[in-house]
Amino acid sequence: MSQHKVTTETSGDSTQITVDDVLWMSIVDGLITIRLANDGVYAERDESVNGMTIAPYHPRLAYVAPEAREAVRAEVGL
Repeated sequence: MSQHKVTTETSGDSTQITVDDVLWMSIVDGLITIRLANDGVYAERDESVNGMTIAPYHPRLAYVAPEAREAVRAEVGL
C-alpha cells in the first residue's frame, strides 16, 4: 500500500484517515467507520485473530498487469 497516499485529519474528538483508492476511515468518540473506495477493493475478515485484511484489489489479481486487472476481474467474477 506504499503506493497509496495516506491523509490524516484530526479535529476535536474526531479523526479521518484516507488511503487514496483504498478506504476512508472515520473515528468519532471511539466509533470507527470504514468505507471502501469502490467495489474492487478486497476485504477479508479473519475471525481467528479478530482482524481484517484490506487490499486495493483481490490477491488473485496480484500477478496480473494493472492495465488488465479490470478485464480479468470481470472474467473470473471477482
